[in-house]
Amino acid sequence: MTLVVELRRGGSPSRSGRRPGARPAAGTLGRIVFDDDAFWAAVEGLGRHRVPTLADVDPYGDTRLRGEAVERMVRELAGADLARLRSRDREAMTTLLAWGRRCAADERLRIGFSGD
Repeated sequence: MTLVVELRRGGSPSRSGRRPGARPAAGTLGRIVFDDDAFWAAVEGLGRHRVPTLADVDPYGDTRLRGEAVERMVRELAGADLARLRSRDREAMTTLLAWGRRCAADERLRIGFSGD
């Protein structure tokens, strides 16, 4: 099973409320691909009860995090012991934490999880 995690900037269909000038770029800003249940192994390694936002990601569908959900994920990951993870999983979760902090600072950003 593969899980793709993306940091995305959403485009607004409306120009109202924006400053004059070019529309900000929309689309994928970053991507992490977890192969062979690596994401779920990392969640288990951290403890599902310690990262419930990540534990609730739909493994077979699409899950989007923004706003309060992103802030909750940041709190959970910041409080988790990432050192318990394998190097590759730790790097991915550290990247996910950084993306969450970016999303919390910029409401146009969101994190998307797509499973197969």
